[in-house]
Amino acid sequence: MEYLRSSHGAVSLERASQQVAASLARDDPPEISEDFEAFSRQDFQRRIRLHPDLAWNDACRAYALALATHASHGGRIDAEVDAELEMRWDLLPSPPNADWSVARGLILGAWRWLSQRDDPSG
Repeated sequence: MEYLRSSHGAVSLERASQQVAASLARDDPPEISEDFEAFSRQDFQRRIRLHPDLAWNDACRAYALALATHASHGGRIDAEVDAELEMRWDLLPSPPNADWSVARGLILGAWRWLSQRDDPSG
């Protein structure tokens, strides 16, 4: 398992994913598949080039929030959904350091990946 940069030291994606899924305070945290872990790892490495201050702890929360919300919104964003996601982001335990605009980009990127994966014509 690759290790990623974190404000709390090296954290494996698997361990961080489990912690973040639990931190979403859901009775049924989203299952995190190996292919989503691989996507998250690759996407995070690309994103930190654009946002060098992005911590894995915040990115992982955004990926988990994307998993938790993709199906209920069909991967479609509008002003109402955007406002709901921002509210959920702001209400996460131990407030994230990443700006909403950065988290939003991670969530929408993950939604695109999930939608393409779910689309059989894809």
